[in-house]
Amino acid sequence: IDTQQITNAANSLFFCLIARNDGHQHIESAYKKGIRNYIISKNIDVEKYADANFILTENTTSALQQLAKYHREQFSIPVIGITGSNGKTIVKEWLYQLLSSEKNIVKSPKSYNSQVGVPLSVLNMEKENELAIFEAGISTIGEMENLQKIIQPTIGILTNIGSAHDAGFSSREEKLEEKLKLFKECKTIISCYDAPVVYAAVGEMVKENPAIKSVSWSVNIDSSLIIEFSEKNTSYSIYTIESSPYGSPFNIPITKIKIPFTDDASIENCLHCITTLLLLGYSIDTVQTKILSLRNLPMRLELKYGINNCTIIDDSYSADF
Repeated sequence: IDTQQITNAANSLFFCLIARNDGHQHIESAYKKGIRNYIISKNIDVEKYADANFILTENTTSALQQLAKYHREQFSIPVIGITGSNGKTIVKEWLYQLLSSEKNIVKSPKSYNSQVGVPLSVLNMEKENELAIFEAGISTIGEMENLQKIIQPTIGILTNIGSAHDAGFSSREEKLEEKLKLFKECKTIISCYDAPVVYAAVGEMVKENPAIKSVSWSVNIDSSLIIEFSEKNTSYSIYTIESSPYGSPFNIPITKIKIPFTDDASIENCLHCITTLLLLGYSIDTVQTKILSLRNLPMRLELKYGINNCTIIDDSYSADF
C-alpha cells in the first residue's frame, strides 16, 4: 500500500487505497520500482504499463479486507482478538513476550488495528504459526463487523471501556456493544467484571450465545478469578488470586502473585495476561515465573534528550508513513 515500503516488488500486489492519500497517484512510482500487479478502483490508462496486471474493483480497501478474510480461513490455529479503549497493544505485546519462547506466534505489527492495519496483520499468517494475536480498534459504528470477519478470533480479550473515541458513538454502552461484535463467534471472552457496564454487556452476550464462555476476573464481585490487593511497594505489587467457588474453568487455591508493576493500567493489563495464560493451560506457578519477566514497552510518544539541549519527541511507533 506504500511505495516507500516496497521490499519484494516482483512478487507484490499494490492496493491503490483512497484515504488521506490516493494510491492511484503512485502507480507510476510503484511501476518504476518493479511492481506489476495492482488493485484499482478508478479507470486509468493501462496502456502506459504494458506488462502490468490491473484488477478493477469498486473499493480497494474492501478488496484488501476480502483477501485477508480468505487468507485467515486457510488456518485453524487459535486466534486471540483484542479490543478495548486502552491497553490493546500492550496486552498483545506482553502475551507475545510471555508465549513466544514456546509457540510460533504471528501478531499485529506495532498498533496495526484499523480497517487497513488489521488485514495487513492477518495477511502475515503462515503455516508455521501455532498462535495468532491480533488487535482491533474502531472509532465509530459499523467498523467492527469488518474486522471480525477478517480476524475471526477464537479467544477474545476486552481490555476495558473508557473515553477513547467517545465522539464516534451515541453512548459508552453503544461503543461497548460495537466492540463486543469482535467476539460474536469466539469460544471464550476474557474481561474484567469490575466495570458494571462490562459485567452487564458481556453477561448478556453470553446469555444470548451459550456457545461462548465468559472467563472474567474481578477485585469487586464474584468472577472466574477473584483478585484481592495485598501489598505494594515502589517496584512491584502483590495480589491474592483464587478461582471462584461458584463455578470457574480454573482450580486455583488462594495464591499470592507478584506483579512487577505498581500503576493501575499496567496491573490491569497484566491481570488480563495472567487470565489468558491460565486459560491456555499454564499452571499458576509457571504464570508467576513468566509474569516476573515482563517489562514496560516503548509506546506512542517517547521523550528523548538529544545534543545541544534538544528534546526529541519520537512518534515512530505508531506514525503513518
